[in-house]
Amino acid sequence: MTTLTINGLQVSVEEGSTLLEAANFLGFPIPTLCHMEGLSPYGACRLCVVEIGTGPKARLVTSCTYPAEPGLQVRTASSRVLKARRMVLELLLASFPQSKVIQDLASAHGIRQQRFRQEHEDCILCGRCVRMCQEQMMA
Repeated sequence: MTTLTINGLQVSVEEGSTLLEAANFLGFPIPTLCHMEGLSPYGACRLCVVEIGTGPKARLVTSCTYPAEPGLQVRTASSRVLKARRMVLELLLASFPQSKVIQDLASAHGIRQQRFRQEHEDCILCGRCVRMCQEQMMA
């Protein structure tokens, strides 16, 4: 078992768990787009960022790819994390304004207006379809 701290709460998780799995275990919601059960971790959407460490050495990492490590200090909703998620969502919303998934996530994060130029695409570049074909369909 690996023991770490998430939002001030200590948790022990199985070796090999990710920060996303550990946070979900404690009930801390972390938004994702590219993460899907049964597929390998990808981290492309950057929406699942969390802050690890303390002080000047604190940094943002993707929780779906970062392993839970002993003694790690994790914050899932610091101002830095929320600002980064909002920026990612604003960029995604500008690129994929018709995507209901992105619209819902943007709304949940308080984004009401688009600051960036719109492009019209249905693909949101989450990588799920590519990985599904590679990993599940052996293509």
